[in-house]
Amino acid sequence: MAEGSKRIFQRYFDEVTNKGRLDLVDEIFAKNYAHHDPANPDEAIGGVEDVKFHLMALRNAFPDVAFQVDDMVEDGDTILVRWTARLTHSGDYFGIPPTGKKAVITGMNTWRMDGDKTVEGWVSRDDFGLLQQIGVIPSPG
Repeated sequence: MAEGSKRIFQRYFDEVTNKGRLDLVDEIFAKNYAHHDPANPDEAIGGVEDVKFHLMALRNAFPDVAFQVDDMVEDGDTILVRWTARLTHSGDYFGIPPTGKKAVITGMNTWRMDGDKTVEGWVSRDDFGLLQQIGVIPSPG
């Protein structure tokens, strides 16, 4: 893996997700970036514009979103980042009107690099917990 991949992804979380610096997406992700959907792992969606679209949707729904990197592990051309996000549901989230509720979720991204560019990625996050915390799905009990 290229030297400095931990630095690249720390910058991704600090600057892109937390501050909305979408201009940096082009520096971090290859034009042909492929993101794998956990529900359909054999098919990939993506590209730089798709990354920007999803980041804009996240920041529009949760303008105060703050990711904290909890751990990073590198293995060859792959990096795994475990994170915690704190946010408030202040805008439309894929058709869910704002509830004003705060949430804390955890997740992991796995990315494969080619040189200094990210070419492939996977994410696993607590979407169910998010929907419970913002009041869309009832919590048990």
